[in-house]
Amino acid sequence: MLTALHFLTHAGIGWIVASLGPGPRKDRWLIVLAGLLPDLDGIGILWSEQVYLSTHRVVGHGLPLGLVLMGAVVALAERRWISGALAAVSFQLHVLLDVVGTGGPPIRYLWPFSSWGLTYGGHWILASWQNALVMGLTLLGVAATAWWREWRRPPPTAEMPAAAPPARSRPAS
Repeated sequence: MLTALHFLTHAGIGWIVASLGPGPRKDRWLIVLAGLLPDLDGIGILWSEQVYLSTHRVVGHGLPLGLVLMGAVVALAERRWISGALAAVSFQLHVLLDVVGTGGPPIRYLWPFSSWGLTYGGHWILASWQNALVMGLTLLGVAATAWWREWRRPPPTAEMPAAAPPARSRPAS
């Protein structure tokens, strides 16, 4: 449960960062993904705890993957450089939140070039009031971002009618 909430915090922080730029929806989703993909290295848990412990916070949380993600965003985004920079911020905030907010094994930030581990002795445990505060502030930030984006949208005019809601498909009966 707490891990899922931490994942949602990463998603929310990525969304807030993505909303800082003027890019289209696709660019925003690429920025959010850059803040979520570091946790793909936890997939090793499907094989064994040993594989998980040897790969999590090694493969996905390092600078090399951060640069690859930033390059992918630059290649795929419409607002290339702004979106790439925001993707880098989203990725780095994920790493920072993991270092401070969860403890666990050190992040091998320079892997495979170095085994140096990024860690913080004063880290919080996952079920801490600090993480609950970060999660609550992230939720407020996401709500404020959504409100702000809606508030900035110009009202429909005769030349520009309101967009029709998307058509919903109904199952055949």
